[in-house]
Order: sequence, then structure tokens, then C-alpha cells
Amino acid sequence: MIIRLLQWNIWYKEKIENIIKTLKFLNPDIICLQELSIISESDYYIDKGKAIKDELSMHYHFEIAQTKGESLKRSQGNAIFSKYDIKKKYHSFIQKQAQEKPDASSEGRVYVEVDLDLDINGYPLKVGTTHMSYTKYFINKEQKKKEAKKLVDIISARQNNYIFTGDLNSRPYSFTIKQISKYLKNCGPDFKEKTWTTKPFEYYGFKETKLNWRLDYVFSTKDMVVCSSKIVDTPFSDHLPILVEFEIS
Repeated sequence: MIIRLLQWNIWYKEKIENIIKTLKFLNPDIICLQELSIISESDYYIDKGKAIKDELSMHYHFEIAQTKGESLKRSQGNAIFSKYDIKKKYHSFIQKQAQEKPDASSEGRVYVEVDLDLDINGYPLKVGTTHMSYTKYFINKEQKKKEAKKLVDIISARQNNYIFTGDLNSRPYSFTIKQISKYLKNCGPDFKEKTWTTKPFEYYGFKETKLNWRLDYVFSTKDMVVCSSKIVDTPFSDHLPILVEFEIS
């Protein structure tokens, strides 16, 4: 049995119709998304998670990571969608949102996890995802290392039947990726392949206009069998998605 998993930061500015069109075309069984808005001003206040769930007839688990302003407008979080029933849901903050004027390095960051009704040797398949904080030039400062350590405390306890994905805002040979790689294997593609950015980016003196960075990843426990993996070329979002096929026996 082959299952298809998609990892994608869908960019809070992207139209939900474009995201749904792409997801329908790729037809993954499991979808891990970051920058998902519960209420989006750019999409006429559509709950993007519910829109994806309804259009694709999938189950999902969503948690807000950060709230901008007093309402839920422009709030973002992470979600896992699945064609399989969700048996258990879990989340944990790896960084709490700053109380006053949070910037991209001090926004709330949440880890989201599900147990799926997909039996592997008597145990459910467990899938987790997160969106780690941004730092200029993706340098691992002490704050980012603390965040990484909290994440690793969670994933290191997962011994089998586990897939972890995310926009980690980290370069392939950074502290974050080295720590994760102590416990999980890269499911591909090769770290040399890039996922960001397809849109012009400028923030506090850092500018980027080309696809020069690998920030998005799919990892798993060693028991998971990877059949194929690829970065998908799409004009939608500023990140390119990663599609991985696993063989489940």
C-alpha cells in the first residue's frame, strides 16, 4: 500500500482557490500545511481549513500558532489533513507568542500531531508538523536553539510509525537540522534541492528574489519505507511543496 504525503507552507497571502486546485491535482492522502489562516482577509474572511476539508472531504486537526490584533483576523497556524480518520490529536507550543508587538522571531510557534486510523504492525501512523520561527539569514540564534530543543524533546520520543514535516526556517546543516537528524531520517529530496523563495521577499534588511534556500523538510523514523520524493514546481505560495510516497505494509 502506498500513501502520499504533502508538506507545504501555503503562504498567508495566497488565494485559497489556488491552494485547493493544487491539492486536488496532486491528490495526497495526508497534507501538512503551515501559514493556514482561520479567517483570511485576502479571501473574504474564509476559514481556509474548513474550505480545504470540505472541498477534499478530509479530516483535519488545526491549531493557531499566532494571533495578530485582538480578533482572529490574520491568525495563522498549522494543520494536518487526512483521508484516514484521526484517532488522536495533540499540540504543544515550542515558542509562546510575545505579549507585545511580536515580530517574525518572537511569534507563537506550535507543533501539531495526529494519530491516524492506519494500522502499521498494530500501531497507528503518527504524523507531526510545525512552522519554526524566522531569523535573519536563517541563523540559529539562542532563541531558535531553545525552540529547536523543545521540538526535539517531542520528536525524540517517537520511536516508530512516525512522520515529521515542516517549514523549519533552517538551513540543511544548521543546529536545528543536525539535532533532528539524530533521531529521524530525511525522506528526501536531497538537501541540495531548494524550496524557497518563489516570490520577492524583504524583511528588516534581508532581501531575496530567487529560489536559493532549503527551508522545508520531511523526516521519519527509520522504519518508514520511502518509495519516492520530489519538490513540486508550482506558481502558488512562496514555498514549493514536498511530495513523498511511503510504502505501508
